[in-house]
Amino acid sequence: MLYPWQESVWQGWQQLLAQGRMHHAILLVAPHGSGRESLARHLAKTVLCQNGAAGGGGEPCGVCHSCKLFDAGTHPDFHVVAPLQEGKQIGVDAVRQCNRWAVETSQLGGERIILIDGADMMGEAAANALLKTLEEPPSGCQFILLASSLDNLLPTINSRCNKWRLAMPHEQDTKRWVEKQLMQTIKLETVRLNGSAPIATQQFIEQGQDIRYAKLLAAFAEFLRPPFFGLYDVAGLCTQEGHHSLKWLSYFLVDCMKWQRGVTGHLVHSESLPLVEQAASVIAPMTLLDQTREANSLYQKLERHPGLNAELLIVEWLTGFMGHH
Repeated sequence: MLYPWQESVWQGWQQLLAQGRMHHAILLVAPHGSGRESLARHLAKTVLCQNGAAGGGGEPCGVCHSCKLFDAGTHPDFHVVAPLQEGKQIGVDAVRQCNRWAVETSQLGGERIILIDGADMMGEAAANALLKTLEEPPSGCQFILLASSLDNLLPTINSRCNKWRLAMPHEQDTKRWVEKQLMQTIKLETVRLNGSAPIATQQFIEQGQDIRYAKLLAAFAEFLRPPFFGLYDVAGLCTQEGHHSLKWLSYFLVDCMKWQRGVTGHLVHSESLPLVEQAASVIAPMTLLDQTREANSLYQKLERHPGLNAELLIVEWLTGFMGHH
């Protein structure tokens, strides 16, 4: 199943398939919550289809042996590698396994497909191990790499792949799509917090994160007013929610900085303007800037090292507001 915002990338791929010009390594750059996995799987199913879907530039038939195995999740020539848990790296052993799959004979006498979901989460050793295979691709083997951004991807891997970007829909379109799925109205704020990624936005609401975030934001805005009561309440709420909460709060701080400069259009927190105004009026501009930077670097630190004592580090970050108002 494809989502409406994936159509243009899919049409590009269909064209390449029809012309027999599909690159041996496709790199799709798309955020989490964009449905990137289903797009990649749709490509894999099409390439593996035994009724010539790939050659005809069509869609998978859904009835051949290959399509049925694919739908059952037991296709012997389709392999997936991903981080074992969120924030963890893909290790060198997993990539060595990929390299073994790449040279094995196809069990169904067709192509072999290796999907690396989270290619930007490969450690350097893993990326180097993959590089050798991408430089000398075995015939009949198709790699599909998914990454959120190119920042953490080795440039050498990047240059060996055919790159595609999945653009997110305009925020109003995302808002409409999610509202249709959930049959309820949603805030534009929620769409903006999720970078206009439709599925991320939908899950944000389904999992009750919108309600918890509203509670966190109110507590945070209250804490920012001297004499800074409720530090541990805010830290507790952040820790419960996980390190993503720091990213959301950094968006709030950026909105406060914009407000101080008289920029009031297109704030992320367009429906929480009283809170933005209140915080912007009591926190010094330099403090906002420093603390936003700190929040972003702490977010990255916690993303890379899930074992750290998050609550302690968040308390430390919050105390940074207290000395400088």
